[in-house]
Amino acid sequence: MNWKRTVSTLTLGVMLISTHTVADASTSIKEKQEQQQKVKEKRDSVKKDQSETSSKIEVNKEEISKVQAEVNKMDAQLQDIINDVAMKRQEIKRTEMKIEDLEADIKDYQEKMKAQEAMMKERMATMQKNGGGSINWAEFIFGSKNLSDLVTRMITAGTIQRSDQELFDDYEATQRSLKEAQADLKAERASLLQQQKALEVRQAELEKKMKQREKRIKELEEKNIKFESQIFDLQEIEATLVAQEQAIAAEIEAQRREEEEARRRAEEAARQEAARKAEEARQAEAARQAEAEREAEAARQAAQQKQDNKSNTPSSSSSNNTAASTPAPKPAPAPTPAPKPEPKPAPTTSTPAPSSSMFIQPASGRYSQGWGPASGAFGYTFHNGVDIAGPTGTPIRASATGTVIRAGWGGAYGNHVMIAHVINGQVWTTVYAHMNSVSVSSGQRVTQGSNIGTLGNTGNSSGPHLHFEIHKGGYSYSATSAGSTVNPRQFF
Repeated sequence: MNWKRTVSTLTLGVMLISTHTVADASTSIKEKQEQQQKVKEKRDSVKKDQSETSSKIEVNKEEISKVQAEVNKMDAQLQDIINDVAMKRQEIKRTEMKIEDLEADIKDYQEKMKAQEAMMKERMATMQKNGGGSINWAEFIFGSKNLSDLVTRMITAGTIQRSDQELFDDYEATQRSLKEAQADLKAERASLLQQQKALEVRQAELEKKMKQREKRIKELEEKNIKFESQIFDLQEIEATLVAQEQAIAAEIEAQRREEEEARRRAEEAARQEAARKAEEARQAEAARQAEAEREAEAARQAAQQKQDNKSNTPSSSSSNNTAASTPAPKPAPAPTPAPKPEPKPAPTTSTPAPSSSMFIQPASGRYSQGWGPASGAFGYTFHNGVDIAGPTGTPIRASATGTVIRAGWGGAYGNHVMIAHVINGQVWTTVYAHMNSVSVSSGQRVTQGSNIGTLGNTGNSSGPHLHFEIHKGGYSYSATSAGSTVNPRQFF
C-alpha cells in the first residue's frame, strides 16, 4: 500500500543519514588517531635519545658543580683575607693607641723638663750670687748650646753641689725618657705606615677576589638559567609525553562519545520524524479508504433506489417519466491525496565550540612580551609564547576545550597547566605558566572559557604575568627557535 511505501522510503532515508554520520565520525576519529600516533612516535624518539640527553644533563650538572666548588674555594680564600684585613686593622688600631700614649708621655716629659729647667736656672742663679770661685758663669751659661749642654758642663766641672744632684739626675732621666719615647714614636709611626700599606695591599687583593667571585657567580647563574631553560629534565619530558598521549586519547574518546550521542539524538529524531510522517500517511490512507467506502455505499444505495423505482412503475412510459423525473446521482468526489513528507536536513555530528574563535585570550591584562626572537638574557633567544602582565590573582581561562595534560609545579614554568586539544582532527597543545594557583588536575576535561587557575609570579618570572604558548601538535620546547609553537595573538 502507499503508506507502507512511504514508511519504507523514510526508514531508508534514516539509514542513509546514519550511515553517512558514522562514516564522518569514523573519518574524524581516524584523523585524531593519526595525530595520537604522531605523539607516540615522538615519545619513542625521546626514548631513543635518552642516553644522549642524560649525558648532556650530567655534563651540565658537572659544570655547575665545578663552578660551585670554585666559588666555595674562593669563599674560603676570601674569608682568610677578610680575617687578615680585620687583624691588620686591629694592629693599626693598637699602634694608633700606642702612638697616642707616647705622644701623651712626650708631652708630659716636655712639661716636666720645662719645670725642671726653671728650677735649675733658679739654682744656678743662686750659685752665681753666692760665688762660684774661678768659674766664669757667663762663659758657662752663654757658651752652652742648650740647657742639657750646660748641665753636662757643670757636671764635668764638678760645680754642682750634692744637694742639687738629685734635681739634675731627675732632669737627665726625664730627658732620656723623652728621647726614648720620641724614638718609640718614630718607630711606631713607621710601623703604622707599613701596616697601612699592607692593609691596602690586602684590601686590593680582597676587592680583586670579590670581583672574581662575582664573575664566577654570574657564570654559575647563567649556567643554572641555561640548564633550567630546558624546562624539564628527561624524566619530566617522558612523563609529559605519556600524560600528553593519555590526554589526547581521552580527548578523542570524549569527542567520540559526544559525536556518538549527537548521532544517536539525530537518529532518534529521524526515527520520530519518520514515524510521525508514516502515521500521517496511514491516517491519510485510512481517510481515503473511508471516503471511497462511503462513495461506494452511496452508489449502491442509489442503484438500489433506482431498482426499487423501476419495480414500482405501472408502465414503461410512466417508468420512463419517473426515471426522467428522478435526478441522476452525483459523482463521487476524488480522494484526497496524502501529504508529501517534508525533506529533513541531514543532522550534523560536530559539537559546536563555546566561542566562534578556535582559541580565546586566556587572561585579561597587557602584553609585556610577544612571540618571537629574544635577547637571550634569560637563557633563550626565542620567546615561544606571549606574556600577559596583570595583578596577582587575575583569573585564567582555558583557551579552548580540551583535556589537561599536566597541572602543578614544574621547573622554570613554576605553577603551570598544559592542555591537549583536538580541533577538526588537528592536535594542539596550550601552556599556561607562572600561575599563582591551579584549580584543575591532570586528566580533567575543561571547556573553552572555564577557570583553570590564577595569574602569578612563580618559576623563572620577574613579575606577575601569564606566559601562554600554543603548540601545533604535541608540546615541544626550543630555546633557540619557534619549535612547534605558533603566535597565539593570531587567534585573538
